[in-house]
Amino acid sequence: MDPAIKHWLGLWDYLDGNFWSFWRWAAAHLRPEEVSWQPTPQVASIGWNLQHLGEMLDYYLVHVFAHAKQVQRSPLATMRSGSLDDGRHRDLQAIAAYHKQVRPVYRTFLSKLTATDLDRPLGGGRTHTWGWAVGHIAEHESYHLGKCMLLRNLLPERLAS
Repeated sequence: MDPAIKHWLGLWDYLDGNFWSFWRWAAAHLRPEEVSWQPTPQVASIGWNLQHLGEMLDYYLVHVFAHAKQVQRSPLATMRSGSLDDGRHRDLQAIAAYHKQVRPVYRTFLSKLTATDLDRPLGGGRTHTWGWAVGHIAEHESYHLGKCMLLRNLLPERLAS
C-alpha cells in the first residue's frame, strides 16, 4: 500500500466502524416507522441518511472513479439534487445488505490508490482531484452519521435511552 494512502484508509476504517456501530444501535432499538421518522418533511430520516451513504459510495465508485458497476439496480434516488425523503428507507436489514456490498468495494478501491492517483483530476472540466473526492466522501460520511445521531436524540424520549 502506498504510504500516502495509509491515513486515508485508517480514516475510512474509523468512519466505517462508526457507521456499523450506529446501524447496530438502530437495529436493536428502532422500529421501521422510527427509522423513517422525520421531525419535519424537509429533514431526512435516519433511514434516508443511511441509504444515502450507500448510494453516495455506489455513485462515486461508478461515476466519479469509473471503478465499478453500480450495485443498486434502481436509480440512486438519494443522490438526486433536491431529493426529499419519501419514507421508503425504513428497512435496516435491506440498508445493511446494500452497505455490505458497496463499503468493501470502496475500501478495496481506496487501499489500491497511490499518491499520484490522489492528484488525478476528476475530469469533465472539474477543478477537483481524486484526493478531493476521497476527502469529500469522508466528510459526507461524518456529516450524515452526525445527522443520524441528531435524529436519534430527537426521537421520543423512550427511544433515546
